[in-house]
Amino acid sequence: MDDQPIPPQPPTTPPATEPVRVRPVSDTSRRTGRMAGIGLVISLVLIATFGVGVGVGRLVTPVDRAAVPATASPAAAAGPATPAGPTDFSLIQEAWDTLHKEYVRKDTLEDKALIYGAINGMTEAVGDTGHTDFLTPQERAARNAALSGSYVGIGVRIDTTDGGLPRIVSVFRDSPASRAGVKPDDLLVDVDGKSAQDKTLDEVAGWVRGEAGTTVSITLRAGVDGPERSLSIVRADVPLEPVSWALVPGTTTALVRLDQFSSGAADELVKALNAAREMGAQRVVLDLRGNPGGYVNEAVGVASQFLDKGLVYIERNAQGGEERHEVSAGGVATDLPLVVLVDVNTASSSEIVSGALQDAKRAKIVGETTFGTGTVLSEFSLTDGSALRVGTVEWLTPDGRRIWKEGIAPDEPVKLAEGVLPVVPDDVRGMTPAEVSGIKDAQLTRALELVATETAADGS
Repeated sequence: MDDQPIPPQPPTTPPATEPVRVRPVSDTSRRTGRMAGIGLVISLVLIATFGVGVGVGRLVTPVDRAAVPATASPAAAAGPATPAGPTDFSLIQEAWDTLHKEYVRKDTLEDKALIYGAINGMTEAVGDTGHTDFLTPQERAARNAALSGSYVGIGVRIDTTDGGLPRIVSVFRDSPASRAGVKPDDLLVDVDGKSAQDKTLDEVAGWVRGEAGTTVSITLRAGVDGPERSLSIVRADVPLEPVSWALVPGTTTALVRLDQFSSGAADELVKALNAAREMGAQRVVLDLRGNPGGYVNEAVGVASQFLDKGLVYIERNAQGGEERHEVSAGGVATDLPLVVLVDVNTASSSEIVSGALQDAKRAKIVGETTFGTGTVLSEFSLTDGSALRVGTVEWLTPDGRRIWKEGIAPDEPVKLAEGVLPVVPDDVRGMTPAEVSGIKDAQLTRALELVATETAADGS
């Protein structure tokens, strides 16, 4: 998300964060990766992430509509002017009255659900897929928690499938789900006896969420046609570890994975890079696959570890005005050869970083064209605690390339074969050099080949 700059350290009341629920995606291929982006992904809190998402670049200070004087018009509360000319809202009233009069089970209608549905429809009609959206009070709280560094849940992310059942796309290390044996690509069949078939990810996430120490029962299916199994998992406070790394056996390359740009992600990256260098790392593969984004200030911090000068990104507002965001001094890996991995679920702040490194010719980008989330979000609080997040500014790469709806195209296009999962640092850590040479993750294999031929960077 983005809008007006977030301070270097998030304020006590966190700004609105990137979408963590799934993004509507028409292209089936965007749903097949292990790490779906906050596609966004729903981080089930479970994370209710990132989110999720998905993506947060930056957010302006939320506008509290409850605080707007009663005499102020909605346009005045929001800031921008409404389109010229009269708008006939009687059609909405007509539809409302027809439902309440003619629906065969009108006694079951829930007015708030209808209102929320109407607002959702408006935001979807804007066409800013994955960014401009509506959050209920519960979704708003869950999304903020997803980027705060910890959450209560079982420790998985889920995405949609064409078959209508949520799919586990990642399991957090040392989480309740990991200890219970939940695996990526498991399908979530039911939660506490309620079928997850054709339910929204937000609805399923709501079933999974709960207080720490309570138990949730889930039924999982191993893939589309595999056997089912039932698990009882005790919810817990799950610390989010946005960065993981491993020295690739038989090489001097550190594989560094950044899962999301949550609070403190840049600091964690610095720790990982310093530790990798102490272990003998002389080059880096930065894995941003499936990363849905996060705070934009963290994106600046991450890019600045590999760049010693120049721009990270440009913001352009509706009037054409631009604000340029510079690299921060003091990067710890500006001299190390670097290759970056991306996929169709790499979004938002991840696209800022990959675009900045690509424009600076600092790193080759390997994988697939990224999602294309490139608007800055402003959050406007509504009177009941819900909120509209509206794209008010768009991002450009340092060279002026638009990210919104276009994404970052890789220098080396590589797709994963059907059914092949990305290899992550936890997988690599226990491998032998021979096993590394035989991995089926074609994107990582190509990245390792490329980075091995790179000479020391000049940091610019």
